[in-house]
Amino acid sequence: MTAEFEKMDEFFDKRAANYDQHMQENVDDFNTFYQKIAEDIKSTEEPISVLDIGCGTGLELTYIFKKAPQAHITCLDLSEKMLIKLKEKYKNKKEQIDLIQGSYLEEDLSDNKYDYIISVMTVHHLKYKSKLMLYKKIQRALKNDGKYIEGDYVVNQKKEKQLLAEYEKKISDLKEEEGSYHIDIPLSLKTQKRLFVKSDFKDFHLLYKKGEAAIYTMMK
Repeated sequence: MTAEFEKMDEFFDKRAANYDQHMQENVDDFNTFYQKIAEDIKSTEEPISVLDIGCGTGLELTYIFKKAPQAHITCLDLSEKMLIKLKEKYKNKKEQIDLIQGSYLEEDLSDNKYDYIISVMTVHHLKYKSKLMLYKKIQRALKNDGKYIEGDYVVNQKKEKQLLAEYEKKISDLKEEEGSYHIDIPLSLKTQKRLFVKSDFKDFHLLYKKGEAAIYTMMK
């Protein structure tokens, strides 16, 4: 059964070289989407603290630095090759970027540490319970006036049920922890909102939606 799936880190290591091009071809209105990720970040010259989980090659960092050029950004990802590419792309900002290779499901994010936490096209690999645990951890890691910004795939409720049923059928023989394999199981906006309420976030705001790509923000 495991032959159907690739390990998450291996999947993205193999695709790091062409990841940016892949996203340009597969995200509706790619440039607008990534610009919108940073829209709710206040323009500032202050050294704000940002955590980018599942950062990949850092496609969103360009726009974050435009809004906050002195930002200190912690970039967390499973893929070593993605992080290497990110480091090469932003070598002029190396003093402002910390790279961590690891799983955001397992890493200690600390409490009350970040002004903003960002996730882009990454948590759609998780089911409800794992997302809930992650969101609660993110909520604790934000400062009291902090904001979480998520850009990801969302589907309608019918497709959500279909994808979850297919996932359960395929994954039944796997003994690995959830998130170990690359499998897409995006949820609906209704389910996402329910998760955020249970994680004690407030002020849900749908910032952008085109096709199955959406961006939403919440306050701690």
